[in-house]
Order: sequence, then structure tokens, then C-alpha cells
Amino acid sequence: MKVKYRFTFRWTAKRALELEQIGVAVDPPSDFNGECIIGVVHSAEGAPEWAGVSSLIREWGGSSLVTTDFSAAEIAAADYCELLVTHANGYPQPEDDFGFLAQSYDTSKYCDECGAWAVQIAPFRVRKSLKWGRNAFLKLFWVEDAIFMHREVWQAHLAPLCIETWPVEDTKGNVLDHIVQLRADTSVALQIEEDLGVRCPKCGRVRYMGPERGFLPAPVGAPDLPIFRSEQFFGAGHQSSNAILIRRDVVAAIQAAKLRGAKLWPCAAPE
Repeated sequence: MKVKYRFTFRWTAKRALELEQIGVAVDPPSDFNGECIIGVVHSAEGAPEWAGVSSLIREWGGSSLVTTDFSAAEIAAADYCELLVTHANGYPQPEDDFGFLAQSYDTSKYCDECGAWAVQIAPFRVRKSLKWGRNAFLKLFWVEDAIFMHREVWQAHLAPLCIETWPVEDTKGNVLDHIVQLRADTSVALQIEEDLGVRCPKCGRVRYMGPERGFLPAPVGAPDLPIFRSEQFFGAGHQSSNAILIRRDVVAAIQAAKLRGAKLWPCAAPE
């Protein structure tokens, strides 16, 4: 497991030179002659330069984004992994005034402040012009926890593992024969303390930041399900979603087929 940082700071040639002298590459470098406002540097926790870079960025009032890279062995050893789709294209329809919410969700408990607690009750509608590239997985902008696949890829690799699907419709309500949405209807609590979350000032319910550093908390009760969603919501601002988790055999199928468009974030061992 490697915890990686992307630091940003207000760039000056002097600051860039200080970082370069520690031993890291700076974008742009200290000999840059044009105008620049933001500088960027990358480092990994525990690297020789990491403590020095962190100290300088704090001193300069900079900021950082954190993520974790897991080894193939760590992913394979986990009982469950979160399936995080990285390829996004298109918007749920109708997109005007977020009309897709009423189209596809029960919004009786939905909070428009934190964006949580809507429950899907109908298929998504999408434009036919979605761009997949070479990816097997796709998500729509605004919706993190709706995972779409080419039907033939799902049939070949995930249908044999009892992963069911929602149909997907075009903007007129006709079912598209080449796209499906993975169905994860069962919600399972994760072993995460409530005081680690932030309470919404409007609905009063708690949500959490998505995984950044280390393993995702394990699901409670070791559910024997190929795919399910977290009971907890994750997000920031007005957007929230559940984590979509898959069992070890589903992880193995995705890795064996080298399916693109998603990353696997392993869960910790249960306590």
C-alpha cells in the first residue's frame, strides 16, 4: 500500500527551487520563465522527501489531495473491494433542473442539501451518444453509485456470478439493448464510527468522506452477496452516494478479464 500526495502551492521560482533541492520534481520547474500561479509536486508518504515537502507546503498555505495505491496482492487478498468507476461520460436524463431525480428515484427522503437518501426505483435514461472508449465500465456525471456496462461484457464475466442488472433506456423510454446497469439493491453497514462523519445541517443525518488513505472499513456481518451497497453515504457539497462493494470472486473475474474503466479499493479485514 502506498499513500500518495498531490501538493499544490502558490508558485514562485524560489519556492520551486527549495522543493527541487529536497529532491522532488516541480511543475513548473524553478527555471520556468513564464507566468505561473499554481505549482504542483507529488510525493508518497514515507518517501525520503515527504516530510520536508509536507512541511514547506503547510508553511506556504498550500493544499494536498491524498489517494492510496494498493498492490495486486492486497486487492486479491481482500474479502471485498469497493468498485470505483473512473470513466465518466454523459448525464442522466432529463438533466434540466436535475429532472432525472424524479424520473429514476424515490425522493421522499431525499435531502437537497447533502444529496443523500434518494432510492432508485426506475431505470436511468441516457443519450445514445455515450462514449465508452475501450472501457467496460462507465458512470454518469452527477451519479457516482450507478455503474453501467456493455451488456455483452456483463453477460460474459459478471452474470455467471449472479450479478443482476437494471435495464437502461434512451431519452424516450425505449430499452437500450447494448447497455445495462449493475444492480446493488441490498444495503450493508460498514464498520465505521459515526463521529468520523459530518452531520448535514438540514436533514441531520451523517455522511462521510470517500476513501482517501488506507483500506475502506469492512462490511458488518460478512455478507454472502456478489454485490451490495454501503448503508452509509459518502460525499461532499450537494452530492452523496453509497459505496458499491463486490465480493472476492467478482474482483477476481474483473482482474482476470482486465476490464477497464474502474479501480478496486480493498476493504480492511473485519474486526
